[in-house]
Amino acid sequence: MKKSILILTLLALTLTLGAQPNQRLQELERTLKELGFGVYHSQRTSRGIEHRWTVHVFLSDRKPFVSEPLWEKLTAEEARAIQHKADSFQALNYQRVTEALGYIRNTFSTLSAEASESYMYEMHNAGDTIIYSMAWSTDSMPLSSWRTADKNVIYNNAREAVSFHCTRARNLNSIGGRYSHLYIEPYPEPMGDIKSFDAETYKTTVVEPCMKKALRLKGARKYPVYWRHDEGYDADVAKELIWKTTLQSDHGPNKHTGLTTGWLYFIPKAYMNEASELLATLDSLSYAYVNQHYDQDYTYHFTPQFSQSAGYSIPLISGSNWPDHQPVQTSYQLGAYWDEDGFYFTSITTEGELWLPRDYTKLKSWVNGERVLRK
Repeated sequence: MKKSILILTLLALTLTLGAQPNQRLQELERTLKELGFGVYHSQRTSRGIEHRWTVHVFLSDRKPFVSEPLWEKLTAEEARAIQHKADSFQALNYQRVTEALGYIRNTFSTLSAEASESYMYEMHNAGDTIIYSMAWSTDSMPLSSWRTADKNVIYNNAREAVSFHCTRARNLNSIGGRYSHLYIEPYPEPMGDIKSFDAETYKTTVVEPCMKKALRLKGARKYPVYWRHDEGYDADVAKELIWKTTLQSDHGPNKHTGLTTGWLYFIPKAYMNEASELLATLDSLSYAYVNQHYDQDYTYHFTPQFSQSAGYSIPLISGSNWPDHQPVQTSYQLGAYWDEDGFYFTSITTEGELWLPRDYTKLKSWVNGERVLRK
């Protein structure tokens, strides 16, 4: 087993060393991370091994929420202290966002002369709009581009592309910006069509051996997952669901049904170190797996962490059967999150659309809105 892991790790390292995204963009992303912005890096199968870095540069004009009953109990001095802290935080965050915008603007300006194509648009009137985009062509495919209705520029067949779209409401003092950097790493060898993600092999070689060891911990549990919605059922998202996926199919009618099955693993909060080690092991083995099976449809997310918001966590890994051109898509994902009770891992397969019911960690099943709690 150790020898197999070593071989997979060496292969993963070899593939990593082959990736050479633009160093100035990588430097910008490190700077944004140092400023406190989340830099999300994913890898997936595409025209090659696709890497994408995403950063949300966000500033809200919303004040900290204090309920009316609590506010009425505050003294004038306490209310002023809360407002002062909020104003100080807002000023610090504004400075951080302004500094980030400066670094982004300078980087795009510097690299625009080197790119195969570049586009920079700014409008400063009642509010501010900033749209930057650049792309570098491949040696084998011509670069093409088109402009969308909202003035964004989309590039096709790029070896590397980067964009930034930011708007600011001048009167409201709120800023919303999205940075996206795409790099296509060539496959290590010539490859044919992309295959479906082999979830069964991934589960038996990566997930199940790790979870078998974790279940030896006192209080650890393994619960079956069964969430289903049939044709014609329309859930009240606000009351029943955390979120739902809606799919469109080019290979047959989609009745918008969904069946999600699998397992939810629970580790008590007393085992924080063990849960963190388990997540790190799953991450290492998953990365090695996708690099060994880069011809399968998958998306892998770097820097895994336990989300504090159940249902909104980014899956560690996901994959689907879309290359098979089936009318009903089958997808798999492995996710991790935690709450006041402990740590959770979901290993689930969905036929059709994934609808995530509220309080699903406590459910034995959810069928068309009917909830059955575990005893």
